[in-house]
Amino acid sequence: MFESSLLVPEPLMEVFVNPLLVRALEVYHLPLFDLIDQAHQVHRQWHNPADVQRCVLLSIKTGGCPEDCGYCSQSAHHEANVPRQLLLTLEEVRTATRHAKEHGASRLCMGAAWRCAPNGEPFERVLNMVREIKSFGLEACATLGMLDQDQANR
Repeated sequence: MFESSLLVPEPLMEVFVNPLLVRALEVYHLPLFDLIDQAHQVHRQWHNPADVQRCVLLSIKTGGCPEDCGYCSQSAHHEANVPRQLLLTLEEVRTATRHAKEHGASRLCMGAAWRCAPNGEPFERVLNMVREIKSFGLEACATLGMLDQDQANR
């Protein structure tokens, strides 16, 4: 009834009547490269193998981060040939989004140089940026540092 490769103890064989569970165990015990191959085949069924998602990365605030990370050019503690730029305006993000869409992007990702996203007007502006990007029919993503629970919920 069940393949011996499942490595299920004999007394439990009678319990496993759910075919989805049996299939999950079969997949679990596959050698890694067989699993990768099967995943690749499923992916190709549903996605055009010649297509890639085109994304644009936009720095919405550059430099001036208060953290002292020795490896990071965004830190205010280190000299780097990276000009500081305050948080972009909604109009600047709108222009960048329009440009991204015109050039075939399906996602616009925003990055901000701060450890923790500030509350108040700056965070509200970032939320409006996300809404603006979505209004163009693009996916939006952001790397904003650490968020508190309220910010994450919004």
